[in-house]
Amino acid sequence: SAGLLNGTLMSLFAFELPPVDFLYSIQGVILAEMTVFTPLVMRPLMAGLRQIDKSQLEAASILGAHPLRVIGQVIFPAVLPALMAGGSLCLLLTTNEFGIVLFIGAKGVNTLPMMVYSKAILESDYSVACMIALINILLSLGLFMLYRLAAARTGVRR
Repeated sequence: SAGLLNGTLMSLFAFELPPVDFLYSIQGVILAEMTVFTPLVMRPLMAGLRQIDKSQLEAASILGAHPLRVIGQVIFPAVLPALMAGGSLCLLLTTNEFGIVLFIGAKGVNTLPMMVYSKAILESDYSVACMIALINILLSLGLFMLYRLAAARTGVRR
């Protein structure tokens, strides 16, 4: 019954249990991570949008380009580097996120950092925890190298 949405729905429809239960669930983790990491994508994206030359947009519209074509051929290529940078940063951080999953308390959500925590702190199995941490590091490095490869192919400056 906690929260504005659950309180309203419970009073309007006489639910006995809260109809929306994000806490302790994968949906809660996804919602929390979206809330935390959206600015990491939006800040570079907004900077990329600010750098678009307005004369290009005006020229496209004067020449009769449909707004969707302007988006696809002028705006999207201009902001692609910023979108790739923000998206890859977000992906790297979400794969290594520990605090949100622990804070939400989603016991069914098993991420690599949660596995390291579980093996090291709860089970004192340090060798397995180190192996999982190594896998996590290799995955992060692989994702970073994939970003660098994609950035090199699209002509993104480092």
